[in-house]
Amino acid sequence: MNYYESGVERIRNIDANLYIEISKKRYEEVRSKGEYEADANLIAEYYRRVGVFLQFISKEAASIYIGMDMLLGFKMEENEWDSFLETCPNFNKIDIMLMKLISIHYLRWCSLLDARDNIALQFPDIYEPMIKLFERGGGRINTHHHELVGGFGAFSRSIHANRGDMTPFDISDVALENIIKEVELAEGYLADYKNGNLSENNCIRCGNKLLILPNLSDYGYQWYKIKCETKDCFDKNFS
Repeated sequence: MNYYESGVERIRNIDANLYIEISKKRYEEVRSKGEYEADANLIAEYYRRVGVFLQFISKEAASIYIGMDMLLGFKMEENEWDSFLETCPNFNKIDIMLMKLISIHYLRWCSLLDARDNIALQFPDIYEPMIKLFERGGGRINTHHHELVGGFGAFSRSIHANRGDMTPFDISDVALENIIKEVELAEGYLADYKNGNLSENNCIRCGNKLLILPNLSDYGYQWYKIKCETKDCFDKNFS
């Protein structure tokens, strides 16, 4: 099976039921805070990989809407959208335009890999984080003003080359599931704390103690920072 055939199979296997009428729901109705944290990791790794690619082709930045194939000078055909929906009919039920667009560019990149394009071959997995995001149900993404937004928060709509200087994010299934578990642990810890249970909890990553630090915003809003005693370890804000 070549790259394109493998890519088509992955896109066809994305469960459209995860996305039907999803835009009508609140973010918290769709995914947990932990799942959104894992989603953010996948998006951050995609931005990093694109940053490395941009450095390689000596370009400072690119819009989230621009495919890597287009940055190499390839243009989309007029019937590209229709052809994609014929090839991957499950996407007919999905109304998330950016998810469709990225999937189209992913398949176009697969075609370049099959054609043995010299540059594409140096970045064979550049789209892996986003396709994995879609497969896991995290594809509810869109843009608002200058940002890419979703339940995970926001990223810049433009991907800059300096993203490529970041340390790679672990997007293995084990790493993503651990992100979800540690957020769930922190949420349970905070719920117990609010109910008067002051027992301690330990960090999943390193085993050291987790600290709950209550805070009050300038507007009187109560929020909590849960952080590990270990420097540069778990550190998240909760309401």
